[in-house]
Amino acid sequence: MNVHRVAVLTGLLGLWASTCGAAQTVGQGTIRFSGAIVESGCATNARSGSVMELRGCAQSSRGSRIEVRSVAPVASVDAPHVRLVADSGEGRYYDQRYVLVDSAGKLIQSGNYVITMTSP
Repeated sequence: MNVHRVAVLTGLLGLWASTCGAAQTVGQGTIRFSGAIVESGCATNARSGSVMELRGCAQSSRGSRIEVRSVAPVASVDAPHVRLVADSGEGRYYDQRYVLVDSAGKLIQSGNYVITMTSP
């Protein structure tokens, strides 16, 4: 009989403690994140000014958006854009080559441009 009372009392005490813990109010606080980009950049234009190569890019960055903006004081009628000319295919890392072309598809030989690559 004593063992039965102790078991019931212990069960009630555990139930009371769990409801008291659940009834605690949530305090206000601040969460701070810090970190660094761990993948090195993979874009280069070492071959020439109109060719941009991506070498050893991680598969997670495939599907990056590339935008071209002319630095000339007056915007040209021929809007520059990039065209993919080589792709190494599937794999953990990939290589791609782009060329800077005008709206007619001809290689741009001169000018100043800012190329922005935004990875997902």
